[in-house]
Amino acid sequence: MEAVSAEKLNIYYNGERAVEDVTFTLKEGETLLLLGPNGAGKTTLLRVIAGIHQNYDGKLSIFGKEPDKVRDILSYVPQSHTLNERVPLKSIEVVSMGGLYRKGFVHTKIPREIKKDAKEALEFVGLADVKDKAFNELSGGQKQRVLLARALISHPRLLLLDEPLSALDPSARAEVTGILGKIKREKGISMIITTHDINPLAEVGDKIMLLNRKLVAYGSPEEVLKDDTIARVYGPQSKALRVGKRIYCIIGDAHFFKGGKR
Repeated sequence: MEAVSAEKLNIYYNGERAVEDVTFTLKEGETLLLLGPNGAGKTTLLRVIAGIHQNYDGKLSIFGKEPDKVRDILSYVPQSHTLNERVPLKSIEVVSMGGLYRKGFVHTKIPREIKKDAKEALEFVGLADVKDKAFNELSGGQKQRVLLARALISHPRLLLLDEPLSALDPSARAEVTGILGKIKREKGISMIITTHDINPLAEVGDKIMLLNRKLVAYGSPEEVLKDDTIARVYGPQSKALRVGKRIYCIIGDAHFFKGGKR
């Protein structure tokens, strides 16, 4: 089944076209890595798929329905969380917010069944031991995993993640990437992940989209990561190198992708 299907999708902001002519399909259980420079429209596309921004034309369906009709089966984790860290919320309370929101409860006292689900979600992301610790006392990597747990508590079929590895140190990036791999292996949730550095996410990406205000390329790593394709987005200094069964995509002198045949 198709998790996401877009055909000739154009997205508008303030009367101007921000993203144009995007056509792709993502099968259920697949992970898409959405790559492009700043201002390419990655977050804009993610917000439209999430049903947050609705000024678009063309065709877009999520599991066969319009985005605003499937909010109960998708979870969206923005690049910057909106939690007020001056409020001393415990980690388990942050995770429980996902369950409270889905059921329409007011956050007064957390129902027992939601607290149970929150504990299980924290265990899944490897943070059972911080459930009673204040969210604002956690490390950056721990915060990101708590936010992933909050997204998972509602058992989504589609998970949308905007730059989940940004501002994390290498150790924390490895921790979060490990959880994303676990989500893929054990839960089979479809995922769309925006990133500026796809190397850490090599093991979870089935498809890659290169976006620069319009669709440049979409397909498997082998189909997309080619010299001429990458150069259209990042300039002539960008190269794709194949070493054995692996592809190395060098973007400038900082970022590269390391993938392989599956």
